[in-house]
Amino acid sequence: MYDQLRILEKMVLDIKKQYQLVSAELSSLKQNPVTNTQELAALKTKLDTTYTERDGAKKQLNDLDKRYQNLAEAHHMIGEEQDKLQKQISQLQQQNSELQQHNNELKQQYNDIKQQNSELQKKNQLAAERTQVVLQRLTRIDQAES
Repeated sequence: MYDQLRILEKMVLDIKKQYQLVSAELSSLKQNPVTNTQELAALKTKLDTTYTERDGAKKQLNDLDKRYQNLAEAHHMIGEEQDKLQKQISQLQQQNSELQQHNNELKQQYNDIKQQNSELQKKNQLAAERTQVVLQRLTRIDQAES
């Protein structure tokens, strides 16, 4: 057991040495950081590219938002115009219906007048025939008296 404690003590000492070495190296790195200029330049370039892409995406988003607003406004205006046109269509259909009814009434009046005219023409023809007969009789009477 004593041997095991010695081995364990040796392990603890080794771990402490390693800790001190790593701690010293870390402290040294903190005080004098080693910078890889190529890697740093690449990261800066990547950061700049990312910022540029972000700005481009923001601009594109703003453009799309403006376009959406314009389209929404146009859609609203088209909807209002469509409502007005639908109202006009309804009014025109109503007027058309009224005009057709008035037209049918006028056609009926025309047919009635046409029938009256036909009847009057028949009466006039009959009257003309009777007048002719009366004239003929009067002519015979006048001839008979002379």
